[in-house]
Amino acid sequence: MFALTSFLAKRALPALLILAATGCLFRPPAERLLDDYLGRLSRVLDQPRPELERGTPPRMPRPRELQQTIEPLSVGVLDYWGFRECGLAEILGERNSVLGRVMVPSQHLHMDGRLLIQLDYCQRELEDEELLELAADLAEKKSEQWPARYWNATLAAPEMRRFWSTSTEPLTPDTTVGYRESEAALNYLSNLPDRLEAEQWPSLSDLEGQYQHLDGDKLGGKLLQSLQLARDYLEAANDMLAEARREAALCPRGLQQPELEYARNVMVKVFVGEVQPWLASVDQRTGAILTAYNQLAEKQPESLSASLNDYRRAVNQLHTDFQQTTREHVDQWQQLFESCDSEAIESD
Repeated sequence: MFALTSFLAKRALPALLILAATGCLFRPPAERLLDDYLGRLSRVLDQPRPELERGTPPRMPRPRELQQTIEPLSVGVLDYWGFRECGLAEILGERNSVLGRVMVPSQHLHMDGRLLIQLDYCQRELEDEELLELAADLAEKKSEQWPARYWNATLAAPEMRRFWSTSTEPLTPDTTVGYRESEAALNYLSNLPDRLEAEQWPSLSDLEGQYQHLDGDKLGGKLLQSLQLARDYLEAANDMLAEARREAALCPRGLQQPELEYARNVMVKVFVGEVQPWLASVDQRTGAILTAYNQLAEKQPESLSASLNDYRRAVNQLHTDFQQTTREHVDQWQQLFESCDSEAIESD
């Protein structure tokens, strides 16, 4: 048994080393798709593959650059006892419990929403002047803290950082990756200020469910990886197509070569049939997610959102660059065939 295992290991090791050396091992499916397309393009155009210039997707600033420090508010024992009359004591007790002291930003946000709504109720129901004055003071201080609390639990939240983390792979071709839940979760967070004002505050389980959607699939990071990967490969492909057109490699002296038809097959079967559907999926999901994310950013005060401006601009610019490079790639194909007095897609 040992001899057989040793034999198989010796036979398998060289193959693994070859795969690793050629970069074929551990490549994400999307990268393998684009690399195969670039290789086919290089052969059919008789163009050397340009050196691939790999960029790095944007990364969020470090947590300490985003998270805001919020001082806890204290209530005396006698006042706490008096607030039983309007139901505030129970919420204050939860906040001051052992679990309340180790809450994550989303739980702090939920707690403060409950406190603000209950403080408003207390100001309508209490008759004790001292308690009324204290309730009003607490409500004012909590309202002042709300923008920072909302910021900490949304754009600066740990779940949002993991959502946009690029420590993941690009979207996989030929698979249906949903985005509606992530889009809905971002919209849900955007609507929280309105729900607070209307005193229609969600349950903790409902709120945490939205964070689970963001934290679970890490769709934002997958999209950033996909945008960067596509842009890098398509830019290299565009260079090859442009050079082939300048050299008239497929139709020297106006004479169409058989390679022109081979190039058309690559365009139709590989680009249109395999690469373009993936590009369209990436673009659709990115557009929906960025729209919801930018709407959430608009709900934040400028004094806080400024710390994310550079990151947001970089993300939006990457999407714009991706779209521009994709359009340019389609144009390059069109120009290649026009230079040979032919059509990219021949009509019947």
